[in-house]
Amino acid sequence: MALDIGHRAFEREVRRARVEGRPTPAVAIVGGGLSGLATAIQLVRAGVRSFTILEQSDGVGGTWRDNVYPGAACDVPSHLYSFSFAPKTDWSRRFAEQPEILDYAEDLVRRHNLTPHLRTGTTVTSARFDESTGRWRLDLVDAAGPATLVADTLVFACGQLNRPHVPDVAGVDSFAGPSWHSARWNHSVDLEGKRVAVVGTGASAIQFVPPVAAAAASTTVFQRSPSYVGPKKDHPYQRTTRQALRRFGPLRTAYRWWIYWTLELRWVTFRRDSWAGRKVQDMFRNGIRDDVVNDRLPEHAVVPDYPVGCKRILISNDWYPALLRPDVTVVDSPVARVEPDAVVTADGARHPADVLIWGTGFVTTAFLSHIEVVGVRGRTLAASWREGAHAYLGTAVAGFPNCYVLYGPNTNLGHNSILFMVERQLNLVLQALAAQTRTMTGTAGAAVVVRDGAYLRDDRRTQRLMGRTAWAGNCTSWYKDTAGRITNNWPSWTVSFWRDTLRLRSGDFQVTATAPESSPE
Repeated sequence: MALDIGHRAFEREVRRARVEGRPTPAVAIVGGGLSGLATAIQLVRAGVRSFTILEQSDGVGGTWRDNVYPGAACDVPSHLYSFSFAPKTDWSRRFAEQPEILDYAEDLVRRHNLTPHLRTGTTVTSARFDESTGRWRLDLVDAAGPATLVADTLVFACGQLNRPHVPDVAGVDSFAGPSWHSARWNHSVDLEGKRVAVVGTGASAIQFVPPVAAAAASTTVFQRSPSYVGPKKDHPYQRTTRQALRRFGPLRTAYRWWIYWTLELRWVTFRRDSWAGRKVQDMFRNGIRDDVVNDRLPEHAVVPDYPVGCKRILISNDWYPALLRPDVTVVDSPVARVEPDAVVTADGARHPADVLIWGTGFVTTAFLSHIEVVGVRGRTLAASWREGAHAYLGTAVAGFPNCYVLYGPNTNLGHNSILFMVERQLNLVLQALAAQTRTMTGTAGAAVVVRDGAYLRDDRRTQRLMGRTAWAGNCTSWYKDTAGRITNNWPSWTVSFWRDTLRLRSGDFQVTATAPESSPE
């Protein structure tokens, strides 16, 4: 899982540049989540200090800083949810909860001395590539007002789950009581004795609904469609286990690989119309009918009518017990409008509420649409992605030199750890940085860009493979844009992504010298 090829190549070129008195790329990293921190750590490891992390919030952690709702936790086993080059060795439980993951992110900053490179409270509004200098100019807004930053290389590490989505429902602003999205949790509101309405039953809702239901007088859950929710095999690590994993690196590595391959084998479930998928689907439906369905919770409210894997598969041990509570009601009629003290559904029913919580996910398919990104010859990223976001191996876009996207289009997973994918993307980015550094001189910069042909071939292959996956089934999910194009997920084994990102294919990229007019700011 290590980044040996990319890291060695970049470190070698950095050393050579220092000996020869040549510059190394100045890098701007947009986003202080785990992907952004991983990029910064790799730069430090290679001996580069000319980089800046631009984070719009007041600290690092990304989604793990934003999502502080009750029950927030990861659905990937802890020891695979840390970077191989910067592992956390003392996870407290098999599936880490939000505070521990946030602590890991903050510890990365401390361990690798990233604080001097971190600019929090800074929003990037636009980024424009200057073809005459081969540099990126970023327009920023921070506490002091508008500002600019010039960099040789631009890395977007904004992720896919960073902008909360609240549906455009009539009367949404008329609600008189407290109202918030799960990613902007209002901890000042005491739910005791309150009638709580929850809209949405996705990955966040299945975590926060059980503790909300335990505190509230009543809870009404509005869902578009039920999800496949399997058991969460979670447990705290015993003291002896934690000590062994902390002290013995080979044991920790073996355990990490065991988790990886256990998850990787689940890919067979996500193949369209696979035998494994049908088997899991039948087992789930039969189990739910036997253990959950009753007069208050009819089959259509808890048994999905779409193939397993078409939408995100969820894990929880307390979701169904919460739905079976006498003070919890599941409503599957669409929300028609919101009134000052109620939610009204399409069937005309009025559901009184004192508190309204949106568990409706994020804006996931409009990658980087909140930032104006302009590449060569005035090409905009918005125009390039007008028919759906896509990138070469989820990482590079034709027409945008020295620009990379981590956790970009078609890198999300349904069966394994996204941090594995980020590491593989960084292997490509580091090799591209090596090529850029090798070409830079004291009077000339360098532009590294994926060729149009390689970019289009990669996209055609991705979409062809996508048609063979469960995500292409007949369901609505956050993996698809409004046209039905699957923009978020990787359509194969992660081993395939490892193979494809092993080496930067020189024929797929163009490297040219540029003539900068001034030194980086």
